[in-house]
Amino acid sequence: MRYPVLVSLFILLASGCSNRGDALPWDAALGNIRVNLAFTCTHEADRLPVLDPDADSLFRYGRYLQTRDGPKNFDEMARYYRIAAAHGHYKANHNVQQLVSQGMASSPDAAREAVEWATQLVNQGIPTGYYDIGYYLNAGYSLKQNREVALKYIRKAADLGNADAQYYIADLLFPHDKAPDIARQMRQCAADQGHGKAAFDLGISLENDKLYREALSAYQKGAASGNNTSALVLEKSFLSLTSAEEGFFLDLPKDPERSHRYKLIGAFLDRNQLSNPTVPDIDRIVPLPPAQLPAWDGTFEWEKKQAEIPPKPSDELINRLAQEKNLDPATGLPVSAAASQTSQAGKPAKLARVPLGTKVRAGARCPESGVWCTQILAELRGETTQYFRKGETLPMLDVYRPRTFAWLDSVLGKPRYPTDVTWKPISSGDEA
Repeated sequence: MRYPVLVSLFILLASGCSNRGDALPWDAALGNIRVNLAFTCTHEADRLPVLDPDADSLFRYGRYLQTRDGPKNFDEMARYYRIAAAHGHYKANHNVQQLVSQGMASSPDAAREAVEWATQLVNQGIPTGYYDIGYYLNAGYSLKQNREVALKYIRKAADLGNADAQYYIADLLFPHDKAPDIARQMRQCAADQGHGKAAFDLGISLENDKLYREALSAYQKGAASGNNTSALVLEKSFLSLTSAEEGFFLDLPKDPERSHRYKLIGAFLDRNQLSNPTVPDIDRIVPLPPAQLPAWDGTFEWEKKQAEIPPKPSDELINRLAQEKNLDPATGLPVSAAASQTSQAGKPAKLARVPLGTKVRAGARCPESGVWCTQILAELRGETTQYFRKGETLPMLDVYRPRTFAWLDSVLGKPRYPTDVTWKPISSGDEA
């Protein structure tokens, strides 16, 4: 996997970084970025190419493996995503970046692979690619850290329509001494594209300005996009009759049935939060007043779609797509990298101890006593470093996603969910 690299001038791996003070050249891809704060709402969907049907079948099956209940084989998911991404599938591209950059799927060089995939998106003109490169630049992940250039990439992504970038830039511009009006425009644009957090933040801003009708609409979009805090606000707002109940007053008539339906929506989102649920049918479940409440059977469209199992791609299709891009069909990696990884895996270990960096999936026996760690998504919380004894079954990890307001966790508790993880040793030996 070697693509034309727009950002090659500042791909400096950790082994060869120049000192932090060196200036990075401005990439040609940023040449037409806005130099002022003016923002025109653009949606990313308007810039996305038609997906190859064969590549999409691999992506959909990989996505099914990722979102279904039970133990997960992240390397298997990465295999499908890599082959699909090599055929221009931008969703598969972004997903494999997440798997390898977070250490969930194996890679000969995770940092380089993630940046190369992001670079492919930039070369395709996909707005998400600019956001991904900005993220890596900001974190110093595979690229030399440069927050100024990172911000330019993210702003470019926002102007091209990426909702995550619009949300990020809006957060920076929202303080009253910055550009709160531009921030509100960006949040509105991101919310209209299904960004739940942007919709929730927009709702708070509008509510604070006593624009209750507009705030109600923003919270509705937030709940539809999977933001459970938006659902909670709506649940309470249809029971809150006075402005003294701060945070929940939207000047609405009391409506216990509407409140109850939002409570059920919130419970549904909490129950499925690790699979990123949405409520696209929210206006058929609980339309905003003055519309009358329709009959509802208590089911959600998202759950019905989740229950649909896409057909497993045939070996013939996988082999053909892999061969067309010179990829190993077993891993989705370039043939040279896969051969190197296989040859290394076939060598006998020279040390009696388990090498640091060895990956063992939850459910397997711990091969050596010591301290083991795992990685989870940045927005999740869990006890990611633990001590295990040799022969002990490595567990799944109980995780939770903190709510937007910490006090809600205190009141409602922290819903925890077991998730499949890969454990790696960081030190060995018995406890002192």
